[in-house]
Amino acid sequence: MSRIGDLLATLFVGLVLIVWLYYRFRRWLEAPVRVRLPVPEAAPFTRNEAVHLLEDAGYEVVCGRVKVPVLVEVDDEPLEVASRLFVDFFARKDHELYLVKVSRARRPMEWTASGLRDRLMMYHWLFKETHGILYVDLEEKRVRKIRFDLGETEIPQ
Repeated sequence: MSRIGDLLATLFVGLVLIVWLYYRFRRWLEAPVRVRLPVPEAAPFTRNEAVHLLEDAGYEVVCGRVKVPVLVEVDDEPLEVASRLFVDFFARKDHELYLVKVSRARRPMEWTASGLRDRLMMYHWLFKETHGILYVDLEEKRVRKIRFDLGETEIPQ
C-alpha cells in the first residue's frame, strides 16, 4: 500500500508544481516590459505643458531633464570651460524609448534635413538605444517624431 501512497503523493506534488509553473509563466507573459534608460537613474520631472502634450500624444514620460557633460580638447589641451548637452525628457510608447527635446522660443527649429541634422543628430549618436527623438513644439502644441537613418558611405577613390 505504501507504493500507491508514494505514487499519489508524487503525482500530487508534480501536479501542484505544474500548476504553479503555469501561473508563473502566465504572470511573466502579462508583466509590463521594462524599458531600460540610457542614463544611470531616472530624474524627477514636473508636470508641465510639454508633459501634457506628450501624454495627449500617447507617450509616457519616464525621466526628467538629464545633463550630459561634454569635455572638449583642442590640440590635446582641455578647454577651461566644459560644455554640456541637455535632454529634456525620456518618454516611451509601445515599449519604445524616445529622447525628448522641447522647443525654445529663442532658438527655433529649422525644419530642413540639414537643420535637423545639425541640431539633433548628436543626440541620435549619444543615445543610440532610443528609437528616435520627440520634438515638443510648444507654440504649435504638437509632438513630432524624428529619426535618423544613415545611408551607405561612399568613399571616393
